[in-house]
Amino acid sequence: MKISTVQDDRQSFLGKYAAGDFSSYDYAIQEPGIYELRHQTAPHPHTEKLSQVIENYMSDLELTALQRDNIQALRSGHQVVIGGQQAGLFISPLYTIHKIISIIVLAEEQSKALNTQIVPVFWIAGEDHDFSEVNHAYLYNSDKNKMQKLKVASKREAEDSVSHFELTEGEMTATITAFVSQLLETERTKSIYDQLMKLPLNWTAHFKQLIHELFKSYGLILIGSADAELRQLEKEQLLWMFDHHRDINAAFHEGQQKMDSYSIETTTNVHLFMSVDGKRQLLNEEDGRYYPGKSDDSYSKEEIRAMIESSPERFSNNVVTRPLMEELMFNTLAFIGGPAEVRYWGELHAVFQFAEREMPIVMPRMRITYLDARIRKLIERYDLPLAEVVTHGLQEETDHFLQQDANIALFETLYQTTQKLESQYGEMMKLAESEQVSRLIASNLKHHLKQVDYFKKAYNKELHQRNKTVLNHYNEIEAHLHPRDGLQERTWHPLVMLNNYSLNLFDDVIESVQYTLEQQILEI
Repeated sequence: MKISTVQDDRQSFLGKYAAGDFSSYDYAIQEPGIYELRHQTAPHPHTEKLSQVIENYMSDLELTALQRDNIQALRSGHQVVIGGQQAGLFISPLYTIHKIISIIVLAEEQSKALNTQIVPVFWIAGEDHDFSEVNHAYLYNSDKNKMQKLKVASKREAEDSVSHFELTEGEMTATITAFVSQLLETERTKSIYDQLMKLPLNWTAHFKQLIHELFKSYGLILIGSADAELRQLEKEQLLWMFDHHRDINAAFHEGQQKMDSYSIETTTNVHLFMSVDGKRQLLNEEDGRYYPGKSDDSYSKEEIRAMIESSPERFSNNVVTRPLMEELMFNTLAFIGGPAEVRYWGELHAVFQFAEREMPIVMPRMRITYLDARIRKLIERYDLPLAEVVTHGLQEETDHFLQQDANIALFETLYQTTQKLESQYGEMMKLAESEQVSRLIASNLKHHLKQVDYFKKAYNKELHQRNKTVLNHYNEIEAHLHPRDGLQERTWHPLVMLNNYSLNLFDDVIESVQYTLEQQILEI
């Protein structure tokens, strides 16, 4: 597997972060010795209980010896490399896989470097309730050379945590059938279909099982953030967060000002969700009363505390308190996040300081783009800059290509014609002796300009038609390397990659890459 890299622009956020330009983190990732230093952090008193919660959570899976060994290592106080993601449709999109690969690779590298066992952990963010963010996937349509959206075959919405959302058998079968029908048929398609048909109907359970099947041989440990046993273990932290929500809120806003970054947008001052009438609702305090966002009810502080004590599973973190809760649960060597997560962790630095909990090493997940032989040949055929295509797409190249073939003299004459029309009709307007005549002149000018615009559109259509083959190739390249105006991994689906190339593709990636902050291009 040939690998090339693309460095980030020094002025981009990740470029600045890699260079250590921000002080809102406890570890500057460019400094040597940070892993040895962080490794001195003592385990939590509840580590043994946490390992039991994880073992129970994974009890429905057939664990490998390495997974059992990692659970035991966690029980003994070993540190983790951890990251998480919302449960997307059949593990959509591809960067979820890259986050897991990053966790596994960094844990393996640091296990060797520190001469100890570092446990890879993936946190399934199943407490989220915004179903519209996860109920779909994008699949490549080879006939149209573009990505098409596939939604789950259900019109129902998940008003509570998606961990509580279950498809019916009919909805699951219809979704799988629609998904597989859009795949390019290969020798691997039936295997993928059979695997999907075995999945449980619960939303996060199907996500959990697919991840397990892909990465169990690497000892990956899974935990669901909405797990009832985990929430019981979090009870004391939830009470502390609720009791100190004003200070946490103040620290959050202070941290955003210090970071000069406002990527976290939230309307709450409590930073906790509460399940009321089957709906996950954001709590707000006003004049000492607590109001769920979608309910007319209100509660006293004592009533909220009593509910956390008796039913902690009804409560969950928002974006401000979730990273802190994760760190209060796990003894973390390094947290792996996407670029947006890395940014907002910096905004939460003052929250960690208020909690007197050091922030772990915050590492950006690896960014990977896959380049197959056909797209490589097209890139070479048109002598396109690969790195530029991967990071910025082909719009400029497409415009430049069309300009080279366009009749520039014709367009210049057309432009001059438009200018003359507007000038001459302006003179005519000065001579109009009545409002009615002015309207006639304006209407006539509008008619002529419309005809000019029609000609321009018709000419552009003819220009595109005679360059159809090249433009189709450009669209194909962009759909593979920079779809929907973004990196490949933000749109492409992991199962499409497995279907098109190899069921062992991600194993090959793990065995081939080293942890790096640079964008990687893997030729497959």
